[in-house]
Amino acid sequence: MTGIGLGLDSLQSKQYLYEIVGSLKDPLLDNKNARVKNILVVDDAAGLVWVVNLGCIAMHVMNARVADLHEPDWMAFDMDPQTGEFADAARAGLALRKILDEAKIPSFPKTSGSRGLHLFVPLRAGHTDERVTAFAMAIGEELAKREPKLVTTAHAKSARGQKVYADAFRNSYLQTIVSPYSVRRRPNAPVSTPLAWDEVNVRLDPARFGIRGFEKRVAKADPWSEFKRKAVRLPI
Repeated sequence: MTGIGLGLDSLQSKQYLYEIVGSLKDPLLDNKNARVKNILVVDDAAGLVWVVNLGCIAMHVMNARVADLHEPDWMAFDMDPQTGEFADAARAGLALRKILDEAKIPSFPKTSGSRGLHLFVPLRAGHTDERVTAFAMAIGEELAKREPKLVTTAHAKSARGQKVYADAFRNSYLQTIVSPYSVRRRPNAPVSTPLAWDEVNVRLDPARFGIRGFEKRVAKADPWSEFKRKAVRLPI
């Protein structure tokens, strides 16, 4: 199971909370300077409802399971347009897909539920978070090299200008990303929606995927139905 990035040390009735949803303490975080010592683990519907009842709206998850927090299940890219225009994120995402396709690496897009576009790559077992992050950063640099007027990998926000920030750091240890189908805390409660690649274009308005009426969307074919089956081993 993946963990939701929520610190628990300040919550009341923590023991009862742990009995409902479970928790995981990582020894690398167990020091006096750590801000977070416990990672919430949700593995059933009851636990999910409990987290929602606590006031958690957007579900941010890690890319690893409890058995090994250093072995990612996926590699992710966050296309974050500094213009605030989804069209820019779509252009960057399509360019990134081309690079991944050239390397025979499958990718699955979804809206971020805000202005960005996320790309996920399903991974076979055996990768480390450090190597996946390094590989994702190298792909991001290649994207910025091919699309210098559109994409940047500059970590400092002040250095990004109006470009799309290709964020590969979502793959680092203990980093999180909003999960597929998570609702976002924004007007009209938009949903981070899995997409088919033929839906990704500059005309797509991610705001159309709001929680109201979303059951019609999920009643259709799942564009990520092949996610696990297409898991790959990265050339690293």
